[in-house]
Order: sequence, then structure tokens, then C-alpha cells
Amino acid sequence: MRLTDSQLAAFREQGYLNIGRILGDDELETIGSEYDRLVTFEAQTLGNEDDGVFPYRAMLNFRSPPLRAFINHPEIVELAAQILGPDVRFWWDQGINKAPGSGSEIPWHQDNGYHEGGCPEYLTTWLALDDSDLENGGLEILPGSHREGPRSHALQTVHYYVPDVDGSGAIELPARAGDHLIFSSLLLHRTVGNHTTDRQRRAWVMQFARGDAYNLATGEPYDDRPWVVRDGRRLEKPWAERRFALS
Repeated sequence: MRLTDSQLAAFREQGYLNIGRILGDDELETIGSEYDRLVTFEAQTLGNEDDGVFPYRAMLNFRSPPLRAFINHPEIVELAAQILGPDVRFWWDQGINKAPGSGSEIPWHQDNGYHEGGCPEYLTTWLALDDSDLENGGLEILPGSHREGPRSHALQTVHYYVPDVDGSGAIELPARAGDHLIFSSLLLHRTVGNHTTDRQRRAWVMQFARGDAYNLATGEPYDDRPWVVRDGRRLEKPWAERRFALS
């Protein structure tokens, strides 16, 4: 999908966009079916028992050939190349299901806060598999906060978070099922708990980095992440110089 000049300007200024639906019904059905097979309470959960845990699973593309086909989907990587430049690596993916009654929140953070050693700003794409709002565990963001650069994060159980965030300027970032949200990895955001009894809030997150991304502490390149765009061209078969260690 090609973004307009005004959309690109809005993304640079605000740090996010809802670009609507870019995948077809059959593709969404495939993703939903594989997602439901992999992202379950039995496989892995996050959160705490008092508030209600929720299913989580990292790197679904490693676990599902049908999902692996989407890491270089033409519509998605075209978005990434417009924002990141002509050389793009796939960075990470994860499934998060704020299931009904999963009241645990994910506190204010930047996606960059989860990477030891530091990583340059990258792009997060967030596919809503269900309607998402603040009633069922949706996103809340601080528009423009990405322009202030990386923040210091602290660790709370398994979540990295930014302490003492002034959330007075926060807004809801709702989505309809099938919508793609995109935002900067430096945008401050959080997800609230799902306090409904009958509404799932499934999201599949895929992230992309510039091809020359490197560890800011060690100087090592992130060459274990597969190339998806080289010299402005989408690669039919993503590849990496080193194998990614999925622990």
C-alpha cells in the first residue's frame, strides 16, 4: 500500500496512522485460524492472576508456514519501505490476545524499550483481528511522543515500562477488525485490560527495521533479521546472514 504525502507527513508528526484494511478476507481468515492455533492460554500467558492473564506468543512466523508468508507481504513491506527506506529487515512478530476477563494492563512503554543494547527507531505494524477499543483491552497512545527520542525504561515483572508518564494528552487508538495500525517504535503507548465478558481483542504485531540497523551499545549489525526489501525491491524469499536464535 502506498501512503499519500499527507499520510506520511501525519506519521512523521504524530507517530502513528490507522491505514484501514489492506489484507483480503481469505488472508485474514488464514491469519486468524493460525493465530488461534498458536496464541492460547495453554501455550503462554502474560499479566498477573489477580487482574487476569492473557495469551501471548512470540515469533509466530517461526511456528507457522502460512504466517511466515506474511513477513514479506507486498502491501506490508511497501509500507515499511516508504517509511524506513529502500533496505528493510523484518524485525519481530508477536500475538497478543486480551481475552475476555484479561484485566492485566501493559503499561506505558516504547517498543524500543524491550531491546538490550539499543536499537534505532523501527516500524511497528499492528493488525487488529477483532474490533479494538478501551473496553476490550485496546491501545492508548501519546501522539507525537516519538519525537522526544528513547526514554529510560524500568522492568516490572516481564514488562518494560516508562515510569511517571504524564498521560494527560493520551488518546484512544481504536481499530476495526482487519485494520492495520502503524506506529513508530518510539511512540509511547499502552494497552488497558479487557474487562468485557464476551469480546476478544486479538492483535498480531509485526515489526520492521532499516537494513543498516545495529546494536547501539556493541555496534554489531542485526544481521540475524531477514531482509525483506533490498534496493527498493521486495524479496520473494527473505534471508539473513545469521540464523535468529528463538529462545
